[in-house]
Amino acid sequence: MIIMMNNKKARTSFPHCVMLVFLFCALLVGCASNKPQIKMLEETNFAALKTFYVQPPLNSFNPTLEQHMASTITTVLQGKGLTVASEDEADIRVGFFPSNRVEEGGSSVSIGLGTGVFGRSGGISLGSIFSVPVGEQVTEYQNLQIEVVQDGEFIYSAAGRAELESSDSITVQQALTELVETLLQPFPANRAN
Repeated sequence: MIIMMNNKKARTSFPHCVMLVFLFCALLVGCASNKPQIKMLEETNFAALKTFYVQPPLNSFNPTLEQHMASTITTVLQGKGLTVASEDEADIRVGFFPSNRVEEGGSSVSIGLGTGVFGRSGGISLGSIFSVPVGEQVTEYQNLQIEVVQDGEFIYSAAGRAELESSDSITVQQALTELVETLLQPFPANRAN
């Protein structure tokens, strides 16, 4: 009878344990996501916007990549029905803030060496654990923030990052093109123009 009660307890707690493990894994996946953060001021009449001006970044680091980003932003916004204008005549100003980030980390293998004596009521274990790095330990990211301002008020803000497979200029340029397109994809199109 006691054995049957323990089995019933084990059967009812097993689904709970599985559910907890599933939730924990989902939480880890959500935290590790590189999903862009995009916000827009909902009360803005995006259909009334006809012209834009792309401002140079405040943090100049590579004129060639800056020109490429400005050109990509211009192409995406023109594809949404907006027209390029001078800074004074534009309905909105678009600013961007690129940056690099290097994160250290990576994989490691832990190897445990030792001896142990275990009994019914307790145990003793003597030994040590070694952690051996495996593979590359540095990951480089290209971060980008895009801000759209109308009459001194932010109406659209998007930030995201792209993991770089290598740090050559062509790879960085391709990653930035994809990142700009991703960050501006939700920007409302104005097909009436």
